Amino acid sequence: MSESRHSPLLHTFLAVQERMRAIIYRRVGCRATTADLTQDAFLKLWERRSLLTGVADLAGYLVTTGRNLAADHERRRRIAPFLHGIEGLERIADPAPSAEDVVMGRDDLRRLQAAIDSLPPKCRQVFLLSRLEGLTYAEIGARLGISPKTVFSHMVTALERLKAEMART
Repeated sequence: MSESRHSPLLHTFLAVQERMRAIIYRRVGCRATTADLTQDAFLKLWERRSLLTGVADLAGYLVTTGRNLAADHERRRRIAPFLHGIEGLERIADPAPSAEDVVMGRDDLRRLQAAIDSLPPKCRQVFLLSRLEGLTYAEIGARLGISPKTVFSHMVTALERLKAEMART
């Protein structure tokens, strides 16, 4: 597109720029944010200028875009407040486990694996089919040729032994 086709957007923006700034400033109350949102409104429409050929009220469209960007900005600000400075950073938790947590977790896994390995064979098989493969008691019973009630009995035994082993320190 030639520059002459873009100039209506630029001329309209320059004509409504102060009105748009006033509307945005009333919403956000910050001159720097107002300047940023005003520029964002223009850039957003400039990037989509080829779609604006059918817009009858370009000035109203620009102002509405600015108003919407200000509303979006305020909504984001309320939902996720920004920490000013570094004073609040110590309250932000690091999602990565500490080295101590990693070592303790590995120790717990080793203890759990040893406890599972020490279960009676049928009991261990029932537990693993239930917990690892997600089979129901009826499915486990059909696979192993035992009743669902027997499967339940094996699961009770397995869970009691594992709980007791993991409770030991």
